[in-house]
This record gives sequence, structure tokens and C-alpha cells, in this order.
Amino acid sequence: MPVVRILSRADVERAITMKEAIDLMRDGFIALSSGRVEVPVRLNMPMAEHDGRTLFMPVYGPDYGQVGLKVVAVHPGNTARNLPFIHAVVMVIDAGTGAPLAIMDGEYITALRTGAGAGLATDLLSLPEARVLGIIGAGVQARTQLEAVIAVRSIEQVYIFGRSQESAAAFVRDIKARYPVRATIATDPAALRQCEVICTATTSLTPVFASEHVRPGCHINGIGSYRPDMSEIPPDTVAQAKVVVDQREACLAEAGDLLLPIASGQIAPNHIYAELGAIASGQVKGRTDPSEITFFKSVGNAVQDLVVASRLTALAKAYDLGVEVEL
Repeated sequence: MPVVRILSRADVERAITMKEAIDLMRDGFIALSSGRVEVPVRLNMPMAEHDGRTLFMPVYGPDYGQVGLKVVAVHPGNTARNLPFIHAVVMVIDAGTGAPLAIMDGEYITALRTGAGAGLATDLLSLPEARVLGIIGAGVQARTQLEAVIAVRSIEQVYIFGRSQESAAAFVRDIKARYPVRATIATDPAALRQCEVICTATTSLTPVFASEHVRPGCHINGIGSYRPDMSEIPPDTVAQAKVVVDQREACLAEAGDLLLPIASGQIAPNHIYAELGAIASGQVKGRTDPSEITFFKSVGNAVQDLVVASRLTALAKAYDLGVEVEL
């Protein structure tokens, strides 16, 4: 009978640091852009009567000899129930035999790899001297965005823009307890103009800032919107920016931040400059002008889950993490 290793969130948190995750994202995105992994566009299954949806994200990595599958259940109403906004599970399967190798918590992996992807984009695209970070959102994803940007840039000031003063205040307290930076709740939208890096981590259907508040040379990570009807970034900002995506095909199928300005005629599909992996590999240059606005749009890609989960599977076996279960 196959033996499967079960890894909890605590196992995942203990095993991989953000810096390691950013390095894994570099490998994963290069493999994606060079065609060395197979990643079908994810299946998005709405459940209208439950105000939720379930996402199925498969990936096959020949270099890893593994198949990955993440199942993510998204329920916005869970916030009122004191439950996580998403529940997720990641499975790793041996590609040669089909035997399941590991099943692990996917909620933290999702937050970790999403933050790490934005961290890699920030490292490749933002001004090296960037010191001021603005985060729009104050949830789980916002926290790993912060951790990732701090891992690649010497951030001194963080502005938190949140819909809830209570959640924004709690986030600021967490930042001050963990990092040697100044952290402030931004009450004036114009404070965004001081930010050299902006991360949006919300579930908003409409833009969460105004283009007039984006300074020249700013880098933006847009990671909250993942559906064609969701848009965190103003269309005129998208039109002005050098746009880099995690995967061209996926973003042109799912990213409202791009699809809505395409539909209105403000940009064309070829406005996408490059995939992040092409820049990470050196195939394409990243920022070429200190005054240009760069925008990394990510809808999330299963290769990000696979590179983390594959590494976790190896570490778990080496260090006896988690629990082995015979199926």
C-alpha cells in the first residue's frame, strides 16, 4: 500500500523561509517560461448558492519527476464566520508510478508562494534603492507580501491602506513587533505617492487607488484579483506601465486587471511586456528606465505550488517532518 506523508501548516512554516521560497520561485518561473513544465489553465468551479468557488490547479514538472495538484476553496463569507477566506490542500504525486507522495496544507503555501512571487518580481523590477512600501490590504496575503519585499529591498517605511481600521491597526502592530521599520496606517490616499513599491492584496472588484497617486519609477505587485471581473489596478495605470505577468495565457484568460482595459480598448494583449520567468532567466531585460512604472500581474500559477511542495516533500523525508499514513 502507498505511504503518504501528511504535512501541517506548522510543518510548512518551519521547513521553508521566505528567502528560500523566492529562490524556488525563480526556478519555477524560469521553467514555466521556457516550457519545461505543463500547466493547464486552472479549472474555476463557481458555487453560487454558497457564495464561493473551488479552483483546481494541476501541474506536471518533468524536471521534478512529479505531478502537483492544488485544490483551493474560496469563500468570501467565511470572514463573518471567523473562518479562513480560503481553504487549500496540495498533493504531490510521483510522475513515474502515479503513487501519491505527500498531502499538505495549502493555505500557508498559497500565501507563501504568492508573497515569494511578488518578492521575485520586486527584486527584478523595482528600483534597487526603494525604501518605502505601500500595502493595500491587511489580510494573510498582505503579510507575506510585506515579508517578501523586505527580503529583497531595504525597506524603511511601510504604509498600510486598509478598509478596516481595526485590521490595519493590527497589521501595523504586527509589523512593528517583527521588523525594524516604521509602519503607519495611511489615512490619506495621497500617501501612496511616497511609495516606491506598492502591493495590492484585496478582493476588490474595482481599482483600489488612483493613478495620480503613483509616482514615476514605482513598481506595483497586483496579486489580489484572480477573476476576469476583478480589477485592483486603474486601467490608465496599466496602460502607462511596463506589464510583466506570471503566465501570459493564464492572465489573458483570468486577469481582470488586464482583460477589462483590453475590452475597453485602452490596451491590447501585446501590451504585456514579458513573463517574469523570461526576465529571471536573462532572456528579456526588466526595468530599463528609472522613471518607468512596472506592474507585475499574477493570478497565481500551479508551478509555484509545485516547486514549494516538491522541496517540502524532500525536506520532510530527510528530517522526518509530518506524519506518514498508509492508504
